[in-house]
Amino acid sequence: MPRATVALAAVILLVSLVQFRGAVLVGDGPFDVRELARSIFTVDRPAFLPVVMLAVLVVGGLAERVIGPGRLLVAYLAGGLTTSVAGLVIGAVESAFLPGLPLNSEVFTGAPPVAALLVVAMTASGFVGALWRRRVRWASAVIAVTLFLYSASASDLYTLIALPVGLALGVVLGGRPVTLRVHRSSHHETRVLLAALTAVTAVGPMIATMWGSGAGLLSVYGWLSYDPLTVVDGRVCVAGSELLACPAGGWTTGPLQASAGWIAALPLAVLLVASWGILRGRRGALGIAIAVNLLVFVGMMYVFAVTEPDTLATLAVTRDADAASAVWQILVGVAVSALVPLAVAVTLFVFRRAARVGSAPGARSLFLGTVGFAGVGALATAFVGTMAFSHHFSPEPGPAAIFRATVLRLLPPSLLPTESIAFVPTTGWAQALWYLPSAIFWTVCVIASIRFVLSPGSAAHSGDRARARAVLGRGGGGALSFMTTWTGNAYWFAPDVDAAIAYRVRGRIAVTLGGAFGRDRFDPSVARAFVDFCGERGWTPVFYSVDDAENAALDGLGWSSTQVAEEARLDPATWTPAGKKRQDVRTATHRAAREGVRAEWTTWAELSFRDRAQIREISEAWVADKTIPEMEFTLGGVEQMTDPAVRLMIARDVQGRVVAVTSWIPVHAASGVQGYALDVMRRRHDAMNGVMEFVIGTVVERLRAEGCTVLSLSGSPLAFHRDASEVEPDAVERFLGQLSVLLEPAYGFRSLANFKKKFQPDFAPMWMVYPDPAQLPAIGLALMRCYAPGLTVARAARIAAGLRASARERAAASA
Repeated sequence: MPRATVALAAVILLVSLVQFRGAVLVGDGPFDVRELARSIFTVDRPAFLPVVMLAVLVVGGLAERVIGPGRLLVAYLAGGLTTSVAGLVIGAVESAFLPGLPLNSEVFTGAPPVAALLVVAMTASGFVGALWRRRVRWASAVIAVTLFLYSASASDLYTLIALPVGLALGVVLGGRPVTLRVHRSSHHETRVLLAALTAVTAVGPMIATMWGSGAGLLSVYGWLSYDPLTVVDGRVCVAGSELLACPAGGWTTGPLQASAGWIAALPLAVLLVASWGILRGRRGALGIAIAVNLLVFVGMMYVFAVTEPDTLATLAVTRDADAASAVWQILVGVAVSALVPLAVAVTLFVFRRAARVGSAPGARSLFLGTVGFAGVGALATAFVGTMAFSHHFSPEPGPAAIFRATVLRLLPPSLLPTESIAFVPTTGWAQALWYLPSAIFWTVCVIASIRFVLSPGSAAHSGDRARARAVLGRGGGGALSFMTTWTGNAYWFAPDVDAAIAYRVRGRIAVTLGGAFGRDRFDPSVARAFVDFCGERGWTPVFYSVDDAENAALDGLGWSSTQVAEEARLDPATWTPAGKKRQDVRTATHRAAREGVRAEWTTWAELSFRDRAQIREISEAWVADKTIPEMEFTLGGVEQMTDPAVRLMIARDVQGRVVAVTSWIPVHAASGVQGYALDVMRRRHDAMNGVMEFVIGTVVERLRAEGCTVLSLSGSPLAFHRDASEVEPDAVERFLGQLSVLLEPAYGFRSLANFKKKFQPDFAPMWMVYPDPAQLPAIGLALMRCYAPGLTVARAARIAAGLRASARERAAASA
């Protein structure tokens, strides 16, 4: 354990224990240096001391490894004191100028240890890579903002202030400068952020209920766990207003009434399930989160419409300044609490394309049917039961009053506005009809959400994907055929032979991923049957990235074809790094030996958590450098590396750190796996020059030892060389060439193709086969949406303009 962290923890433990004994000497006021220093080493509540000590050891220990003991102590001490002074000043400004805003409870003392720890975390974030810098800062911001909005104690104000203080200290101490540029994230990181946002909306009300001060912008959510029904002096009351006299002896709070707060937590549990589903890329989970947040928004607007007219009337006649301030705080708090779930729902909708895994129609229907049946059943039970036992309520309601109340029966009882309650239960049976319908409904919603979001079989095409994988394993396919097993593809299976085709429909264009695969993939009837299948649905089929053999099988269609890529192939049995043109490969291998860089052939499951985190960090840094969104379709990423069939060749430096990673997808034949094809190739910025040449050369040796006969460096989209003797390119090929030049600054397809030439591979063309040249604009748009589903035409135009400007700047600089 780092020594500075242990020493810091020991001081906090000692000062806190002395404080618990009442023996700490404080300064002359909140701005006294001794008081400020004491506060950052003092935990006020004994119950929180173990939690704070654990946080100090974990956060401090990790930070000390990154920034060293000196910077750690400076960040904790100087950052903590700065946060204390800033918090006291801001607290004074709030009291003097913002009395009507519900921000936080009054500030009396300095910053607590948790705030100083956040300063340390934010400071250390300036010294780590892009992935962990983003994660540390987002996690710190989520914690601080959630506590400030929902709990709103004076300590939570300090945690919020600690964020900018830590960022500034990181720069002062030599960390990476803070910029306002928004770095592009991978699809996985975007889902992490959306899942965290959804989880905050679920956890926040619990924080407001259990630890809230009642003074925050969203502290109103802490009030929602209190049952409006209570008993005062033998009379049933609603929020302090007497409704009726109880029967002789009255009635006391029973177990059902005591559980009202937990019933209110069930919708929050649905949100937690949805956040986990969003993290896994489930589109249905994102839809659930949007729906629940919109329901909360509608409910809060209803509460505002029902309750706040009286509040406004009170404000109109109030002359006391303190009372007016309190009323304004209520109004602002309810209004903000209504707008927050709406903002969350809008954010989730805007970034909805980050969740790419759809739901199977059967699973979706089962979920909606289950929720709908539970809702109708709960409402019917509440209405019929209340009609039958109306004499168990007081005042005894009529059919009209029962019908109006039944509409709100699906809401947890603690969320009912007091003004909407026209009658109350007075017996155990009445209590059951009052509390159980909403409890059963939301319990069913939680269970149905778990099955819908977390069950592997509920994902779209999950059964088809398993079937396609079996077809591929039996009969094999081209070098890219394993990509057909990736999420996002739909499948067509030949009815009479053992073959299948993976495709994606964009607009009215069905774009295949390669040609057919399976034992009978070259049967001419397969392509014709797929064309008929598409025609029945009004789609135009396009066969994309097919090799020469697959192109020959499509000759019978009589369609046009154009080259879209070029696959680089090596023969593991005969390839060697000998020869002048492969000098770079030999040089990289010798340098790796000198510098202690070693290669490791492995799978994702065999990697440690630390290795996986480093690979994600490398990938995120790579994505952040791109000017266009992360592409997919025939371009994989970290998510595709996790497949058990995918092999990884990673490079480690002398310290054991992962500095480069390549992923290799299996190439199937009827006899089994006959080789591997390159998919992902990424490296650290500070990795050894030539590390990729070293890694790929090592892969060749490995596959030769395993007896493989195929090694493909895959195709480079829109990048291929043309001999001078070949015919002049047509209009389509000229357009693709211009597109390749345009995308070069963003994705470097041409640079990738030139890199592969170092290995002196055999090049084979890859084709696009299409029925009508007049449809090329629609086909081009469909391809764009296959590679970048979230890329709209307008956004593509803006990106293209930026890429052209970058190209002109580079041309001017080179001139």
